[in-house]
Amino acid sequence: MQIKPQLAALRRNVNAGTRLSLFRRTQQQEFSVSPDQLVLLIILNFLLVFVIEFACSFPDPAFNPPAIAANALDVLLFLFAAWLVSRLLLGKAAFLRLAIYVYSMSPFLFLCLALLMQLGELLPPDRLQLYGLLYLCYLGWVLLAIGWAFTRVAAGFSRRVPAAMLLIVLAWMVPVSYFAEDSTLWYASTDDGVDEYAAFRNLDVERLYYRQPELLDVHLQALHMQRSGTEDLYFIGFAGYALQNIFRNETQFARALFDERFGTRDRSLALINHLETRDELPLATSVNLQRALSYIGTLIDPDEDMLVLFLTSHGDRAELSVNFWPMGLNDMTPGMLKQYLDDAGIKWRIIMVSACYSGSFMEVLKDDNTAIMTASSADRTSFGCDDRRELTYFGEALLKNQLREQFSIEAAFSNTAREIERREKVERLDPSYPQIFIGDAMQEKLQRLASNLSRAAAASALLRPLY
Repeated sequence: MQIKPQLAALRRNVNAGTRLSLFRRTQQQEFSVSPDQLVLLIILNFLLVFVIEFACSFPDPAFNPPAIAANALDVLLFLFAAWLVSRLLLGKAAFLRLAIYVYSMSPFLFLCLALLMQLGELLPPDRLQLYGLLYLCYLGWVLLAIGWAFTRVAAGFSRRVPAAMLLIVLAWMVPVSYFAEDSTLWYASTDDGVDEYAAFRNLDVERLYYRQPELLDVHLQALHMQRSGTEDLYFIGFAGYALQNIFRNETQFARALFDERFGTRDRSLALINHLETRDELPLATSVNLQRALSYIGTLIDPDEDMLVLFLTSHGDRAELSVNFWPMGLNDMTPGMLKQYLDDAGIKWRIIMVSACYSGSFMEVLKDDNTAIMTASSADRTSFGCDDRRELTYFGEALLKNQLREQFSIEAAFSNTAREIERREKVERLDPSYPQIFIGDAMQEKLQRLASNLSRAAAASALLRPLY
């Protein structure tokens, strides 16, 4: 094989393939069709992917050896699909031309994909839905370009072209998505030489564990007793997962919100699993929560006063993750939580659970005196557990967008569910289906609470100019 003529033919193929991918008319003689050219085009595409992914993974690229097999499988599956199309629809002689056409388009199409992926890296988290939309447009473009190539091979559009496209999807694209999904040759390494778990490894677990009763007592003793004749509101926030900041942030935001707007100051408590708060706040453990609820049960008038319980963490079916590695802590189940509340004699309960699969808490906890909202149904995940965010999707909608603007918890619950549904549709996410339940007796209680808070806020606004 003479090198210079083959390289010249390769250049012509790539130029013609680029025009073909832009739906410009090309003549068959513009392509050089031969087994040698098919091999060279496959090699060129592999080298292009290798170099661009290497460049995009700077400053610390990490090679992914299994991706070689994934890319090889991708090639084999496409050639098999092209052979099926030519054998069944376009004629045996069309196989080589069809493969040449598609691989001639691939360099330009991959360069466009690389630019799109770089754009996705630059977009802030709240604009990633734009990237998803652009990516769908890119996939549509690729499919249309392949269909256009089939039309040129078949010398015109006919029913064979959509049939060929269906074969390509079933014999190449679907199997690749399942069996060769991890085809990225280079990744940006996350190993920067820093042990991000070093602080956890160095924890004095024994001292931290045995300090909990003393630390919890300090915070419990600071809680004020209920006021006779006043429907007092108490708050407990529970951030169960120590390895991410967002659960601590969400609990602290919720506590500050209820202290400021709902009158829980001096009657609120935060239980948080996090390195930065471990010496100041009690840990979010089942034992600490049980003791806290039991103590609050001695402070309240069970017929008058209400408890707001805000729990946030990762979740699984029928349990809330409680994790402060390397300590071994018990996850929270709906049955455990109900038992703690019942034993504490806390009758009026407003419960908010921000976690995946949190709907599994609903059936166990709901009763006539309870209002409960969960971030998802029992068989669905929720979204936003990302340390680049201030709050989860559920926390942002409920706490920041609803309860910070109104006193009606019932309206806030309903509006939160609608807001999350709209957001998930825009971002094309599988619905989380937040769950809401408000007992009949609790509805009247919440209406009175909202009315009292609104009057107090209005009176405060009138008096403010006098100071």
